[in-house]
Amino acid sequence: MYKIIIVFVFGLFITSCVTVAPVVNPHSEISIYGVKSLPPQNGDWIVMAASGYQMSLVSHATNKNESLVANVSIHQLPELSSDQEFLEYVVKFRSSEPNIGRFEIQKNTADISSLKGAVCIKYHSISKDKNAKIQGGDTAVMLLENIGYNCIHPEKSTVGVNMEYSFRHFAETNDPSFEKNGNDFFKNITFTEF
Repeated sequence: MYKIIIVFVFGLFITSCVTVAPVVNPHSEISIYGVKSLPPQNGDWIVMAASGYQMSLVSHATNKNESLVANVSIHQLPELSSDQEFLEYVVKFRSSEPNIGRFEIQKNTADISSLKGAVCIKYHSISKDKNAKIQGGDTAVMLLENIGYNCIHPEKSTVGVNMEYSFRHFAETNDPSFEKNGNDFFKNITFTEF
């Protein structure tokens, strides 16, 4: 009986270790096709998703149910003839999500910019999430703030790179370092060959 208890406890320990994602080493680059980056340098970050086309990292914010997410992904782009056409494409793409009544846009800007030699559209949006899922299975009204870049990969014009840093928080919460931490994350992103 004693051996069965030890085996059972050891099995629970191993299972719990497997289900808890490790904290990412802040000095280790994460690579996807055509892009590599250090994780954000503020706080502890955990890998939510990692594949050849996307990496998503999450960190708990100061308050319960609030979180930060850093995401980098690549996607197919059509041939675009100008920066203005790229801006129009990104604006249309970003507004194409179905309106299900859950999100109410508070702010949404998009401007032609550059990052590491790539033509980009820099954006900043704030949406009110009227049905945000929180711990315990409840819902609450929260804000989702995103800053980021949609870029044309400098090595291949038909590959788009989306980089985003977001903060899901309650309206009364303020993080004065949000934009600085996001911009620091973007500075650590490097475009690579395919």
